Amino acid sequence: METAVENKVGYKKTKLGWIPEDWEVLNVSDVFDFLSTNSLSRSQMNYSESDGCLYNIHYGDIHATYSEPILDLDKCKQVPVVNDDVLISSSISYLKEGDIVMADASEDYAGVGATIELSNVNNKKIVAGLHTLALRDKLGVTAQGYRAYLLKHPKVSVSVKVIATGSKVYGISKSNLLKISLVLPPLPEQHKIATILSTWDKAIDKLTQLITTKEQRKKGLMQLLLTGKKRFSGFTEEWKEVKLGDVATFLKGKGISKNDIAEKGITPCIRYGELYTTYNEIISSVVSHTNLDIRNLVLSEEDDVIIPASGETALDIATASCVINKNVALGGDLNIIRTEIDGVFLSYYLNTSKKHDIAKLAQGISVIHLYTSQLKTLQICLPKKGEQQKIASTLSAADKEIELLKLDLNNLQRQKKGLMQKLLTGEVRVKI
Repeated sequence: METAVENKVGYKKTKLGWIPEDWEVLNVSDVFDFLSTNSLSRSQMNYSESDGCLYNIHYGDIHATYSEPILDLDKCKQVPVVNDDVLISSSISYLKEGDIVMADASEDYAGVGATIELSNVNNKKIVAGLHTLALRDKLGVTAQGYRAYLLKHPKVSVSVKVIATGSKVYGISKSNLLKISLVLPPLPEQHKIATILSTWDKAIDKLTQLITTKEQRKKGLMQLLLTGKKRFSGFTEEWKEVKLGDVATFLKGKGISKNDIAEKGITPCIRYGELYTTYNEIISSVVSHTNLDIRNLVLSEEDDVIIPASGETALDIATASCVINKNVALGGDLNIIRTEIDGVFLSYYLNTSKKHDIAKLAQGISVIHLYTSQLKTLQICLPKKGEQQKIASTLSAADKEIELLKLDLNNLQRQKKGLMQKLLTGEVRVKI
């Protein structure tokens, strides 16, 4: 497959593909020294910061907590602190500005080679922890803010994944990483690329913070509206306490296996596992379809509320979703609640005010079950239908706003990724 710069004037062919003539290819061993790390467990850490405390970079946080390649220690408050009673070896390496830390183990292939670069270390004492490799530029040939991207060059990233070994967990050894080749632009160009990517990171971070603020605001609003602590103008009647079984009809979904899902299926359908992975309180768009005979299926009515009938934990089961549309096939292991209560309101209400009460109704050890007979006993407190609809529309609007912001965030992240690939390969050059 030809690249965009193949045979282009000013480019040369290397083992990592075509790159600008003034760029270099060096091995990790040529550029970096490895620093000592530790193997402290989570139980030996906390999040209570204090003067002179020792921070510890854990591989799990590289995978799950630090979303951007540059870890700004002035902004991030999610770096664990080593407990005061833990003894640290005198030979441990303290990390400095611009050091990079790689997770040397990953449970999935996509996470292999996940790396962060430290920024704003200042006087903080920081060490690299369990399942990490810590590297420091020994030649001064890499720029601050660019080092975290060295392993994101498309062909370098593939090379790192190739050296990963293991079945259930993929691991990278120091000896194998030393042999990996890196693509290095001249320092001024590295600085320029790092500045450009940093601008995108700032926009992504700002939007991420806005989403977090909106989510927290929505959570607070739910607590007020769904308990009656905050009322809309015009609604003054007392909420009525009833048993769910007295105001609802209960059905059970019918089995739809993974093999029954068809890419071009006629009937939209929901399998119980998708409630954990795909949907929130409101299901307005269904991702799966089937060609099974609808005469053998249970089809939704407008505003049905569904709750899993089994799961691994009681809190997982206590998850309600409202199916907005009619004629969606509802699979096995789903409790279906059909009622005159506004479905969107009921879904929000059960998830917020009754989640722990529902969890207490579940039974089992290795597999937890939630039976219809138990759900019928659930005590709920309801406003009149008009107030239900007002609450539902208000929370739905908040969700829609958050959903649109998340779509903007995904677009920003995708655009940055596309630009990054072009900049790191030299397909697009920057003016110095």
